[in-house]
Amino acid sequence: MIRSLRVRLFVAHTILGLVVLAVVTALLWTEQGRWVRRTHLEALQRTAEGLARQVEAGRVDVGDLEALAQTMGSILGLRVALIDSLGVVRGDSDVPRERLSGVENHAGRPEVREALAGRLGRATRTSATVGRELAYVAVPARRAGIAVVRLAEPVAEASQLNRSLSQLSLVAALLAFLAAVPLALWAARAQAARVQALEAVAARIGAGEARARAPERPADELGRLGRAINQMALELRTRAAAMEAQREERERILAHMTDGVALLDRDARVVHANASLAQVLGAPLPAGPGTPFADFARMPELETMVRATRAAPHTLERDLRLWSPEQRLVRATVTRLVDSEPDAVLLVLHDLTETERLDRIRQDFVANVSHELKTPLTSVRGYAETLLEGGLEDVAHREEFVRIIRDQATRLQDLVEDLLSLAELERPDARLRVEKFDLRAAVERQAAGFQDRAAQLGLSLHVEPGPPVIVSADRGRLDQVLANLLDNAVKYTEQGGVTVALGEGEGFAWCEVRDTGHGIAESDRERIFERFYRVDQARSRERAGTGLGLSIVKHILALHHGAIEVKNAGRGTTFRFELPRRIA
Repeated sequence: MIRSLRVRLFVAHTILGLVVLAVVTALLWTEQGRWVRRTHLEALQRTAEGLARQVEAGRVDVGDLEALAQTMGSILGLRVALIDSLGVVRGDSDVPRERLSGVENHAGRPEVREALAGRLGRATRTSATVGRELAYVAVPARRAGIAVVRLAEPVAEASQLNRSLSQLSLVAALLAFLAAVPLALWAARAQAARVQALEAVAARIGAGEARARAPERPADELGRLGRAINQMALELRTRAAAMEAQREERERILAHMTDGVALLDRDARVVHANASLAQVLGAPLPAGPGTPFADFARMPELETMVRATRAAPHTLERDLRLWSPEQRLVRATVTRLVDSEPDAVLLVLHDLTETERLDRIRQDFVANVSHELKTPLTSVRGYAETLLEGGLEDVAHREEFVRIIRDQATRLQDLVEDLLSLAELERPDARLRVEKFDLRAAVERQAAGFQDRAAQLGLSLHVEPGPPVIVSADRGRLDQVLANLLDNAVKYTEQGGVTVALGEGEGFAWCEVRDTGHGIAESDRERIFERFYRVDQARSRERAGTGLGLSIVKHILALHHGAIEVKNAGRGTTFRFELPRRIA
């Protein structure tokens, strides 16, 4: 089977040319034979008519008709017969004089009969007189003794001429065929080249080449095909761009999802997975396509769920606790995809670790608030009941009872105010009232408010001198930070004193509150900013703290894009916070 288009076109063109030439040659031969016969008869007719006119005009001697027929026959190279009105042959160039009397009467010959009737007569037959096939033409003549002039020519001469012409036609057809073969080859190559060009353009389009265009000229079927290919390429590029945009959008969505998502095939190999899946499972790198899920996850619980989903008619959902590399609580959802690849499953891992932590913090917070409220409320109720049950009559102690009730109420008020402050700071729409002021002046003002209290405890409170430190911040919030830090420093320092230092760096301001207390253990430093956390529970309760001051400090500095750290420096503790001098 021929596979080459060029060869097939060449063979087709060649066969078509050969068939056309054969048909044309056959038709030519048929028409040529007719033309030769017609031409010979017309030539005989003209010759016969001319001879009859000469006879009628008397330009030939008709005294001896036999000699006249012989003479005319030798001159014309034809058989000449002179026939009278009765059909008797008076002269015949092919019949000797001595045999002329034996020639039968020609009045019954078709052509002679027509001529005697005054019309042109034609006929072709084998002559009974000479025994050859002849073509006859008889014309009437009006001369004494001559009624018909008949000329005859052997049909073999016309056939010979026809054969010669046929041979010439065959040679011409062969030459035409030989000349058409290169043309057919050229046409086949040209058409095949156009098809190959379209094939190459289609391959380039398939390879994603955006500038590939098929030729559209000439505007024949292949030109229209090229235009259709260009239109198809434009539509494909448009659709491919839309699909690529959709794919990138899906990839961005998956990449920014906090849930881990993986599509697994029937062999539990990863078809696609996002980066969050690796984070949830604690893997160093995302899973690539074709990775066995068991090798990537190494968690039998998930493998069991995937296998169970293939046999289950519904989605499986289960909370699992993962231990690699750290403990995590995840909600695993495995769904069998019935409309995609057989037995393909979609795995979604929703990390509940933070939710669990927040729930635990919320529970701890409720428990801590309840515990913090319980002690002063118990004291207030107890001393109030004591007063009601006769304590009012106890002059020596009733004033002390009332003072205790007042102190516990104050403690409750402080606790409620700190809780409200903390709740306001944790609101998503919390805002700062930014203004420009001198941080050193604010520190000195707050330190002045604690001077009497420090003096009562036998402590010194000193602010190191220095130039103004100008910042753009929320003055009220920073006063709250300074008040909490100074309150803690005075409260937990038993001897020595408290020193405050501040300054500025490149784009930020800093402040340090140093005390000479017992210091903070290493294990407690990370937790002292938690709500209600106390380093020394007994001492903290004696000093009536709410346990929320440092948590409030941390939240306020976070709103200012600042930070706070704590460290022990010899004897005592140093709290240092930094914040930008200008908040954007």
